Amino acid sequence: MLFSLISTTKKVLDKTEIESVIIPTINGEIQVLPNHLPVLGVTQPGILRVQYIGREVNYALGAGIYEVDANGVRVIADMVDSGENVNADSIAKKKEEAQAFMTQAKKDGLQNSAEYLAAEEEILKQTALEQLAKRS
Repeated sequence: MLFSLISTTKKVLDKTEIESVIIPTINGEIQVLPNHLPVLGVTQPGILRVQYIGREVNYALGAGIYEVDANGVRVIADMVDSGENVNADSIAKKKEEAQAFMTQAKKDGLQNSAEYLAAEEEILKQTALEQLAKRS
């Protein structure tokens, strides 16, 4: 099955042969195997697991979309990170900043604002990076 993984800034994998992929979605995880029914969905920040013959490669994934059709699987997300250069201090700082913003926004009654939701998503992305670092 062919697989393409694209961040909003670059192609990470393009039409690579894989056995399966597990994609984090807003409804949980979906495992896609060869001959999967066509589907289009929304990704959630988390760990994307790509199964090659004999090995698995994990990526921290941001929000985006995925598509499965007869030609394979495509995942497009605003963040794709292999975890090679993950910095625990940077992750902690970004999570702290986002949490502080969310706390203040709640006090100001802005928990439904776009900025609040962006901070919430940033925490999820940083948590995915943190989880990926722990797996390595």
